[in-house]
Amino acid sequence: MLKFDNNKIKNDKVVVGFNTGHHGGCAVIAHGKIAAIAEERLTRKKYSDGYINSLFYCLKALNLKISDVDLFVSSSYYKTPLPKHFMGELKSLGIPENKFITVDHHLSHAYTSYYLSPFDEALITVIDGQGNNTDTESYFLARKGKIKKIGGNDPKRSIYKGIGRAYEVFTNYCGWSAQEAGKTMGLAAYGKELYPDTVLFKINKNLQIESRIKNKYLQGALDFVKHNNLKFNKPESGYKNKDAAYFVQDKIEKIILDLVQKLYGKYKIKNMCLGGGVFLNSIVNKKIIDNTNIENLFIPPCCDDTGQALGNALFGFHHYFGNNKIIELNNAYLGRRYEDKEILDVLNKNQKIFTLPYHVKATKIVFKKSSNIAKDTAKLLANKKIIGWFQGGSEVGPRALGHRSILCAPYPIGMKETLNRRVKHRETFRPFAPSVLKEKVRDYFYINVSSPFMLFVAKAKEVAKKKAPATLHVDNTARIQTVDEKNNGLYYDLIKEFYKITGVPVILNTSFNDNNEPIIETPGDALSMFCKTPIDHLVMGNYLISKK
Repeated sequence: MLKFDNNKIKNDKVVVGFNTGHHGGCAVIAHGKIAAIAEERLTRKKYSDGYINSLFYCLKALNLKISDVDLFVSSSYYKTPLPKHFMGELKSLGIPENKFITVDHHLSHAYTSYYLSPFDEALITVIDGQGNNTDTESYFLARKGKIKKIGGNDPKRSIYKGIGRAYEVFTNYCGWSAQEAGKTMGLAAYGKELYPDTVLFKINKNLQIESRIKNKYLQGALDFVKHNNLKFNKPESGYKNKDAAYFVQDKIEKIILDLVQKLYGKYKIKNMCLGGGVFLNSIVNKKIIDNTNIENLFIPPCCDDTGQALGNALFGFHHYFGNNKIIELNNAYLGRRYEDKEILDVLNKNQKIFTLPYHVKATKIVFKKSSNIAKDTAKLLANKKIIGWFQGGSEVGPRALGHRSILCAPYPIGMKETLNRRVKHRETFRPFAPSVLKEKVRDYFYINVSSPFMLFVAKAKEVAKKKAPATLHVDNTARIQTVDEKNNGLYYDLIKEFYKITGVPVILNTSFNDNNEPIIETPGDALSMFCKTPIDHLVMGNYLISKK
């Protein structure tokens, strides 16, 4: 969980934010602390809606009762905004209706990005598939802790003509759901440019964007491809649609760069905060830094709808209760920590705290407590072992950032295939990511900014191609996580120990889950994943676990 300066709080109220759409979840701000988690981590159903489990998880993490809460703030991505005092599933708890308020979906994204940033003054750009009132693009100006909307798409324009929706319909064309747009981004690197002159987007003098997509889902892509006589591969054929993936990736990069540069030209502000699921596209983010006048960029790790609950809580904390801008997010670890007794309950299979599935009870394990877990784990990584790594509070957002991760050496190049075949079972065209010591990242990659939340893709230098090839994509780029001692603690120590042994300040990091599963949350989840896959070793806290 995040701690901030309690002495600067004007109104020390307990605020709950909850999200009613997909990527449901809760966040709670109370007494200088923030806890947040997605509902899917607890229900074990990917993209789960709902917020009951996550609400009580966060209250427990902060040692609060439901009666301690002063304000509940909700949001939804549907066209019609929620009622003013929406209570949802919490109505049954007997809480007074006047404790509930709602907030606009895009404004919630803006609050997540700006109020967690280091900036006093910034432009805010929000782009996603759908907000309220047909919003797909929204622009805000933030100064001295206040946010003002300055533009966006024409409210009369269809949502299917937004940037995010265009990317989604081409993701459907490739054969995946809208929530799997990351696959399209990964596949694009395998494609080539076939139709540079075909127009997908246009932008007018009011910075309003309109795509030439006229319908939703797969049909929207089929109509566009037919109308423009584009010779892509058969719809819904996955990897074979690589040129279609390249086409839409290229087009959204160009329109977003054009938009950002025009916003800068109008307001001359060099700080920008980004929100909305489109900005999980880490290729676009890096190009904003490289190709526009924006010098400082902040993107929260939960810029997609996993951050709605947090944005809602921040809205209540700052706007409703009038607190100044005092929070700065330097790491993503907003989940609760698990104590030794909880880890040992799982390892000893006591089941007094966590119920274990049969395959865990049937698997024989051995474990020992280490006096230097970072060093002992680094030795295993150097010996090319695959490690399940469970530490501290879980990460907010869709990326594993060193607390709920599967780790291995970044070499040889075949390590990627080994990890995928044995554990992850993902499409082979999807890359894995490197976690890099922050002070060494420029030795390995062409990047001049920190990337703590794995939201920038950068080109690899020759040394990375030689020493960390398993972390590189087909185009020799990587989605980098920079790791520093202050904000990453034990994870930094681990990579530092690996560096001492191997001379390589990089390890391969992927999320601790199997394909189409949420990232694990509890010690029970970790042991279950360890027992059902051929991961070599599991590390939880200071305990090193092996199969017997």
